[in-house]
Amino acid sequence: LPLTVWSGVEQGFLFSDYTAGFVSCAIGVHNVGFVFITYGVFDALCSLSFGAIIKYTGRLPIFFMGALINLICIIIFFQWTPDPNQAYVFFILAGLWGIADAVWQTQINALYGVLFENDEEAAFSNYRLWESAGFILSFILQTQVCVYSKLWVLIVVILVGMAGFSTIEFLERR
Repeated sequence: LPLTVWSGVEQGFLFSDYTAGFVSCAIGVHNVGFVFITYGVFDALCSLSFGAIIKYTGRLPIFFMGALINLICIIIFFQWTPDPNQAYVFFILAGLWGIADAVWQTQINALYGVLFENDEEAAFSNYRLWESAGFILSFILQTQVCVYSKLWVLIVVILVGMAGFSTIEFLERR
């Protein structure tokens, strides 16, 4: 469940905090759409690719790659001072976030299908419920907590989610 919540939290962060706290302030609201096009292109291309790649690598490397990319981006957000003269950085970060999001959007769904193959309707309903709870959490935090504190929340949620996923993966292999 924490990884499913992560899926909503990470999207909420990108849709609200990244656009408002980084993109709009530094390079203008008129560039938000272009940054999201970059995000969407990388998300779509990687969503198509990961299904084929996972057949050769298994789930574990793909999930850890997604987590690593998100953690790298979060660390950059801690250190980075947005500079309008370096507009390309906004696009690179959006592309990286799109790659990681492709993992969460495709592979968590696939994981639910594998784990709950006899009760898929309830499983996918719960998936949407907990992902939506992540969205709600993210948007509530956006109005109550500064971006710096929210980055710490993101780190905690992804680490707890990956610990849970690793446990499930270990138990499933046994």
